[in-house]
Amino acid sequence: MTYFHSINANDLVTFEGHEVSNITPALDKHTRDILHYTMAVKNGDGGIDLRKFRPEEIRHLVENEVMIIKRGHFSPVMMRDRQLYAGREINGANAAQRARIDLIEFQCRLMKHSQAMGMKLTREGVEEYRSAMERDFAAYQARKVYSAQRPSTSHRLHPLPSNSTLLRSYRKYRKAGFNMNVFLQVKSEPADTDIQSTVDFYFVMERLGKYATMTESTKGEVIADMIEEVKQENALRRQNGLAEIKILSQRQYERWIDLYLDPFEVCAQREGLSVAISKFGSVEPGRRSTALGELVIFDAWRSHLKVLDCTRDEFNGMSEEDRQDVKLISPWVTTAIDFTSRAIVGLSFSRTPNQDASLECLRMCYRDKTYLLREMGIQESHWNMVCPPHEVSNDSGSEFGKEPFGGARFSTAVRLLGSTQMNGAAGVSELRGAMERFYWTSDRKWARYLPGYAGRNPQARNDRKYLSEACICFDEFQTLYIAFVAEYHSSQHRGLNWRTPANVWKELSEGVDYDVTNMPSPAQFREACGFHTTAQVTKDGIRYAGAIYSNQFVRNERKARLADRIAPPGTKLEIMVDPFDLGGISVLAHGELITVRCLDSQMAGKSLREWKAERQLERMKAEMEAAAQDGARREAKEFWQNYSRSIMRSSDIGIFGYTQAEIDRMKYGMEFGKGQHEKPFVGVDEYTDPLTEGGTQTGPSNRIDSDDELYDPDDRDLDPKTSMDRLRSGARDRKSKKRPS
Repeated sequence: MTYFHSINANDLVTFEGHEVSNITPALDKHTRDILHYTMAVKNGDGGIDLRKFRPEEIRHLVENEVMIIKRGHFSPVMMRDRQLYAGREINGANAAQRARIDLIEFQCRLMKHSQAMGMKLTREGVEEYRSAMERDFAAYQARKVYSAQRPSTSHRLHPLPSNSTLLRSYRKYRKAGFNMNVFLQVKSEPADTDIQSTVDFYFVMERLGKYATMTESTKGEVIADMIEEVKQENALRRQNGLAEIKILSQRQYERWIDLYLDPFEVCAQREGLSVAISKFGSVEPGRRSTALGELVIFDAWRSHLKVLDCTRDEFNGMSEEDRQDVKLISPWVTTAIDFTSRAIVGLSFSRTPNQDASLECLRMCYRDKTYLLREMGIQESHWNMVCPPHEVSNDSGSEFGKEPFGGARFSTAVRLLGSTQMNGAAGVSELRGAMERFYWTSDRKWARYLPGYAGRNPQARNDRKYLSEACICFDEFQTLYIAFVAEYHSSQHRGLNWRTPANVWKELSEGVDYDVTNMPSPAQFREACGFHTTAQVTKDGIRYAGAIYSNQFVRNERKARLADRIAPPGTKLEIMVDPFDLGGISVLAHGELITVRCLDSQMAGKSLREWKAERQLERMKAEMEAAAQDGARREAKEFWQNYSRSIMRSSDIGIFGYTQAEIDRMKYGMEFGKGQHEKPFVGVDEYTDPLTEGGTQTGPSNRIDSDDELYDPDDRDLDPKTSMDRLRSGARDRKSKKRPS
């Protein structure tokens, strides 16, 4: 299976938002090539639909996020995250338990449907509909497990339970508010208990690991803080109906600290590296790796260079007084280096270390960065070094989260992208020797040759006057550093036996261990490395950055009641955007992220910066074209304006074609009221009765003819008889009879 050979029980495959339970390839008998894939897809009614797609169609579906592969969706760590954040999740269930619960849930849906058809909730009532339920239950299993249209004798299917069991399960399911977790047998299944205990142990060790970094704290203080956090966690679990963490004795936690924490790392952090080396003797030189992406090291470096905190265009537009007020900064560079090839696979720049820069660096590991070199004019170098990291190593700096053992956006992003993370001890640079060596090379072979070099210390600076030399702007600093990275990839490296990182990468990328197709989905990139923003809801769909996003979910929202929609028309809603791929967005609705693709297929893979540059270029072209036609536009405008004035003068009409009375009336209307919600004030003498001053006629005229004789409303006998007179009261007839002649 070319596309699904690495799918396991912890992964989730969805098609158009519905879970895919089974994928079966159809092979050619002679060539053994894959003709198509048969997929069992759950529909909205709880049944199974069989879909067939060719391999070339699978690639189109994955790229356009119609089919999404979520790696590790059912792993214990990710399931625990969904439990704590109110996700609809089967708490801590493995693959076998999920399959069993799915069958029970389908049985309950059959019972619910049969009850709606008139079935009574008794054994005799279930027996009347049992044959139909057995047929639907067998067809559901054949579609789900074997991707077959109908069951056969070769299929191993579960029989429909007894009537009593069906009634008991349905009543239990209905009483729990149709929550699948009621069928999870925690006590009778030891596998679930093992998973829960592993999650609890991981939670406790995260807190006990602070002993390795908090040099002033004792074991007792760290354990006391951990117990308080466990109590808070248990309170949260009680609210969600989850199993609580068992609190052990303090002596047991002290044993765990001595047993599971690395003694060399603890000693190096608390007492110093020299003490650790003298206490433990010689140590290993470092990690080893043989495949691309097996180990990717992240770190941030403050450059020893003073640059202007502005762009070159901004600086050129300033006056001399404003240029004197421009601050000098030392930019931070966040870098990701592949330990096997020593190639730079990720890069980002920031004024201060922060997690946004780290997430941008992580996202760059999955992209071809050659376009950056082409925009600078470098044609012979390539930066197509793309690899999904298997293990990410970083220190405990603030740019990777304040807690050394996770709990940060960067740690969450690494886990969502299917990688593992290793946090090294802070202050021990020898544990990240390859990265520290690269930064040393950047300082000695690049920064010291640029104006504004400040050096690591005054001794390294010598007689350089960096304050008077500083003339490089922040955008130019980025361009210069990217050019240095291109030079570094083509330079000999002593750690690679004097080979270049580019050649080592080219050699290893042709091996069988390098699989660049095993990439996270675009939705995973948005959830892991994207940013939250708002978008406008319009009649065409969801508008963001001038692009329109819509799908079946958005169109169905228009059919719902206004109170049930995620956002009424004309308002804004919260979305997540991947700045490196505007082909789709994730809409936050009902506590979940729903993928919505862009209507323009060319937006797939286009970054936000590229899209803004294209729109700006289009606007400039439109302005140039309009400027070229400005003379013709002015000529035509002057003609129709002059021609209309001549017509009005010949017809004795005002400048706007209105009479003076109409102009005065509109003037008074414009002056009435000074606020949006204020009623216009009308004086007593300004009021005009429309019934007496030529307004809208609502009754008979106040004059009979051209004479000055007034019309008497009592003379109703003069009115012509109509068909409505039979419905009128006879009071007027009686009144006319009493009136003297």
